[in-house]
Amino acid sequence: MIFNLTQLRLRPRALFLFVALLTSVTILPNRSGAAEEQGPPGLNEKVSEALQQKMKPLLDAKNWDGAMAVIDSVLVGLDPNGYDTAFLSDIKAKIFLQKNDYASAIGPMETTLRLADANKNFFDKKTILDVVYFLAQIYYQEGTSSKDPTVQKNYFNKSSAYIKRWLQTTPKKNQEASLFYASILYNQAVVNPDKVDLELIKRVQTEVQEGLLTSLKPKEGFYVLLLASLQQIGDLAGSAEVLEQMVKVKPDNRTYWLQLLATYLNLGGGTEKDEQKSRESFARAINTMERAQALGLMQTPKDNYNLVTMYYNAGQFGRATDLLYSGLKSGAIESDLKNWQLLAYSYQQIGRDAQAIAVLKEAGTAFPSGQIEFQIGQIYSQMDNRTAEAYAYYSKAVEKGGLEKPHSAYMFLAYTAFELEKFDEALAAINKTIGSPDGQKDAQAPRLKQAIEDAVKEREAMKQTAEIKK
Repeated sequence: MIFNLTQLRLRPRALFLFVALLTSVTILPNRSGAAEEQGPPGLNEKVSEALQQKMKPLLDAKNWDGAMAVIDSVLVGLDPNGYDTAFLSDIKAKIFLQKNDYASAIGPMETTLRLADANKNFFDKKTILDVVYFLAQIYYQEGTSSKDPTVQKNYFNKSSAYIKRWLQTTPKKNQEASLFYASILYNQAVVNPDKVDLELIKRVQTEVQEGLLTSLKPKEGFYVLLLASLQQIGDLAGSAEVLEQMVKVKPDNRTYWLQLLATYLNLGGGTEKDEQKSRESFARAINTMERAQALGLMQTPKDNYNLVTMYYNAGQFGRATDLLYSGLKSGAIESDLKNWQLLAYSYQQIGRDAQAIAVLKEAGTAFPSGQIEFQIGQIYSQMDNRTAEAYAYYSKAVEKGGLEKPHSAYMFLAYTAFELEKFDEALAAINKTIGSPDGQKDAQAPRLKQAIEDAVKEREAMKQTAEIKK
């Protein structure tokens, strides 16, 4: 299972900051800013007047559509490469963002950047870097929202180009940008899930490893990305190491514990040829479950039952049996017939036949089914000198009914009756077996019937001989 990266696709917080600037737009640019060499040119007087008188009141009233209409009317006839166009495009992009129309913001934002690149005095360095970063974020967000792989690839490539430009020109990198870049690389790598780009996955891991070294408390997203990249290349052992770190950082995150548990179980199931390694992995899975339960997580009846099965897989049958019994008694594990039958089977596996019979008798009070008596009969059949008890319980089983395979119960009843020389009862039971559709398929049934009939004939012959002697 590949880790879900949905949490890395949230709307970037920086967009809120970008939009917030809209409420404090200065219609007449401040010439004393930190622009290179000289301040930006002034706005065309006609443009400045229109914006001051018409647009600013609309912005203050948050009438975005009205403000957009003013901008579009003013843009008509302006020099497409002039400062007025760059300034208005910047405001227009912010209005689109305020309306949550990110795709539409791309055009005016790229116009702003194109003109800023061609005219170094239009905007200061920080403003240009902000526009570059916002474009990277918007293209990334649009890419993650699309279902079309071709569109996704195009958007992720553009997002990657913008964030690389930002990283190469920013005076100070930060964790958020490093994580963002790694996220873009990952999404580029998995655009085609049937052909994951492993070279890009390696780059993701490199970026993440560098990001993890930038702070004593790295962002959680770094671990999520590293885990996803390891899962993409099938590195279960590496995934387990990362998840161990993740549960240390976020011990209350149930999803991380479930992922760690699943990883150890997959490791255990994938090493069938090495029984020792398989058991070690199941032991780690058990340890994971118990650590999570100690924190109050993963304590449902299903979770508790899964813990029992893990102990079985680890070869710890005694512990598994004890947990299953205590869970059934306390309600921590669902008390159904199959679980009680499993408990009885578990006791048999560790040589405790008497306890197996006892728990089945206990289950019989809650689940009145002939299947329980049948299972008790089978246990007695495997014990020395307990054929009479086996016969008694097989008889109860067929009398009570509710059997999964009635023909099998009658077959065992016939065998035990035959051993006890209850030939009439044996013959009646085997006839029931053969009289059923499933019983007719049993190759042993006709032979047993013949043996019983032969025994009956021999018995009758002996009776006749005894009568003659009298």
